[in-house]
Amino acid sequence: MYKNLNVCVLGSVAVGKTSMIESLTNGNYDREHIPTIENRSIKLLQHKKKVYNIFIHDTASIRELNFLVKESISQCDSFIIVFSLNDANSIESIQFYKDLIYDTLKCKKGSIPIVIAANKLDTKVNDPTIYQKIKKINRLYSLPCIECTSKDNETTNSVFKLLLNSVEKKTTKRQIIPKVKFYFKKKFSLTY
Repeated sequence: MYKNLNVCVLGSVAVGKTSMIESLTNGNYDREHIPTIENRSIKLLQHKKKVYNIFIHDTASIRELNFLVKESISQCDSFIIVFSLNDANSIESIQFYKDLIYDTLKCKKGSIPIVIAANKLDTKVNDPTIYQKIKKINRLYSLPCIECTSKDNETTNSVFKLLLNSVEKKTTKRQIIPKVKFYFKKKFSLTY
């Protein structure tokens, strides 16, 4: 049996959202940048003996199209915010997208699985400070952050595996364990 999961991929222009999704779903990497308005993909992933049917929403990066992005957010239950390691401005958009998720869904901060993907690792292979930057982003935004490159299917797979770990943690926390009350004369009731 599959567990369905709607994942929204967000981030600034040209951070590699579509390339990351293509790498995961098709094993392809295309160097050409074609701006995405909206796109949907499906991928089956097995994680910890569970099979997930992942519906991936690839979003527009143009702020003028926020109404489309908000529509995608409202249809999803987990999120990946992508930034580019070779574009410092894209790091600043993390907070914008994090706030947009919580504002659109009108939910408590920390209640939704969100992962930050530091994309284009291949452009920063010789940068010794990369891991310090990722740790700093992890602490600053209080979200799991992982480095990846769309050129390597294994690293993009790791992003989604990290998201599935977050989904499982959030699901476990949200599950309501009913308090069972027993009454005499075989009466039984459940309270939540």
